[in-house]
Amino acid sequence: MQNKTLLFILIGILLLGGVFLLSRQQQSSVAPTDQVMEESFEVTEGDEEVMTEDETMEEEEVMEEGDLEEDMQVSLTDAGFEPQTITVAAGSMVVWVNDTEATGNVSSAVHPTHEEYPPLNLSDFEPGDSVSLVFDEPGTYKYHDHLNPSKFGTVVVE
Repeated sequence: MQNKTLLFILIGILLLGGVFLLSRQQQSSVAPTDQVMEESFEVTEGDEEVMTEDETMEEEEVMEEGDLEEDMQVSLTDAGFEPQTITVAAGSMVVWVNDTEATGNVSSAVHPTHEEYPPLNLSDFEPGDSVSLVFDEPGTYKYHDHLNPSKFGTVVVE
């Protein structure tokens, strides 16, 4: 009798453990687009907007040759910024996402003074976080990762 009771308790524990493992596996397989995005905004000189995000944004549109993106995402990777050069329409927001294991930074050229376009001197951002800037004026804006200046890129605003 005690053996049967012990067996039923053991089977119950195994079933509960299996249900727990299955529920954890389903939670970890949620697509990034289903995650809640927390944002904070701050206004800088010239009404440019800087946005930091706790979650990354995903690019869903495919660009055709000659199209200008209104908003664009750039990834900071171990190899550098990808894509390294982007072209956007005036008034577009560019979002830089830190896809590395280390703190990143987006700063205006020229290193180390960062004086070419001061609004582009964005804050450090941790792995998985992002920073962004709205480019209102046409021009060519060069930037780099101040913490690793060999990583650089260009935003062309038309």
